[in-house]
Amino acid sequence: MSDDYHDTNERDYERFKADATQRLQFQHDFAQTSLKSGVLVNGGAIVALFTFLGHDKATITPDALWWSFGWFVGALGAGLVAHLGAFLSQAFYMRVSELEAVASRNAMARLMDAPGHAESEARALKRGNIAMGTALVASVLSLVGFVIGAACALSGLR
Repeated sequence: MSDDYHDTNERDYERFKADATQRLQFQHDFAQTSLKSGVLVNGGAIVALFTFLGHDKATITPDALWWSFGWFVGALGAGLVAHLGAFLSQAFYMRVSELEAVASRNAMARLMDAPGHAESEARALKRGNIAMGTALVASVLSLVGFVIGAACALSGLR
């Protein structure tokens, strides 16, 4: 085989390694921003309700405010699930990149891929897609929970 074949595989190997490294950074960034956002928005809403309840002149409907607290807590939980899903998706996608890098390295060395390599890559990709889908659904549920919680809180104020 030619040197062009080797050079192409070496570039692919380096590209896949860089992709795996970048996905690890994405994983870290998702974890931080997701957790901060979910805690800040829904936790802040809960604190705001407690603050409002402390005012002497507040006229409230207790059932509506309990529902509001419940929705905010549920939204906070969904935000945490979204965080976990985003983290796991990037972990699985990083694994795919690692497997692609190994396949590229093996091609450079003119080695055969290990048995089950393609299946492992497909399995990691599928798991990453499932985790990402879960994260997206949980993110939407967190937003919906916040909106419903806010509506319940407003309906409980007189």
